[in-house]
Parts: sequence; C-alpha cells; structure tokens
Amino acid sequence: MSCSIFLLFFALFVSILEQSVSVSNGSQRVILRAISGQDGEKPDFAVELNATNFDSVLKETPAPYAIVEFFAHWSPACRNYKPQYERVARLFNGAEASHPGIILMTRVDCALTINSNLCDKFSVKYYPMFLWGPPKKFVGWDPKQENSEILTIERGRTADILLGWINKQLGSSYGFDDGKYENEHLQWNFSDPGQQ
Repeated sequence: MSCSIFLLFFALFVSILEQSVSVSNGSQRVILRAISGQDGEKPDFAVELNATNFDSVLKETPAPYAIVEFFAHWSPACRNYKPQYERVARLFNGAEASHPGIILMTRVDCALTINSNLCDKFSVKYYPMFLWGPPKKFVGWDPKQENSEILTIERGRTADILLGWINKQLGSSYGFDDGKYENEHLQWNFSDPGQQ
C-alpha cells in the first residue's frame, strides 16, 4: 500500500509542478501587460471589413474617400506593414483622429474564406493591395469598368509614403504630428448664437 500511496503523491507532485511552470510563463506576460498598462495589443484604427459588412459600411460612411487594404493575416509582409497602415489610419479613424470624416481607412482579410469572392471581385493579386476611391463606388464596383474612380495605390509601403500619396490626391498637407482639433481651444465668441 505504501508504494501505491507514494506513486499517487509522486503523480500529484508532477502534475502540480507542470501546472506551476505553465502558469508562471503566462503570469509573467500578464504581469508585464499590467505594468505597461495595456493588454500588449495596440487598438486597431482601420475598420475591419468582410463580405457581410463591406457594402453597408462603405455605403453609410460620410467620408468622401476610402482606402481598402486587401491583406492576408498569414503574410509576413502584411504583418510587417500593419503598424504602418495603422499609423495613417489613426489620423483619420477613431475618436482621437486628427482629421476625422475625410478618409475611411479599412481592411479586408483575403485569407478568410468568407472574403474570397470579395477579393476576387477586386482582382487582388498580391498582399497587401490598396485601393482608393469614393466609398459608394466600391459598393457598385464592376471590374469591367475601364473609367473607374477607384485607383490602385502602387507605392504605399511605409506610413510616410502612403500619407504623401494621400496628400497628393487631396492637395493637403496632413502630418503625423497633427493634433486633434478641439473646440475648447477656441476663444469664446459671445456674438455667435451657436456658442451661447
């Protein structure tokens, strides 16, 4: 009997040891996230689209322009480019955007089965691929149209290059150091009934 009790305690000890090793690795990450004040992930500013919401989101946006990034989550090039794209998207999307309502920055994951027809419709041949145009033109887009308002962004491989391309298209001078425009920094105009 003492041998079986010994084996039982030994098995229990090994089990506890294995659990403590796996917990300690995970808990170190949790502690690091808690110290940094984040969960390790930066929020996405680009709007994730798929075949079910693509038309409705682009049809309903008030922004006059949209950029759609077609990517594959498994692609190293796409993973490396994501922070670059997010840096530009931060200027135009989200509650803290410096220039909200001008461009809707979106992304479609072509590696997902649900999006295969959508990616085929836009003739996605490489990743990442970027298209620019009025949002409503994406909804009714026909690949056979020759005179389309949708343009392919050929050279947008860094945030600086992509923002430069956008500035050229819009005749603007947006920059990454642009701050959010806040009304509380304006002087109060008592003669304006809208401010009273």
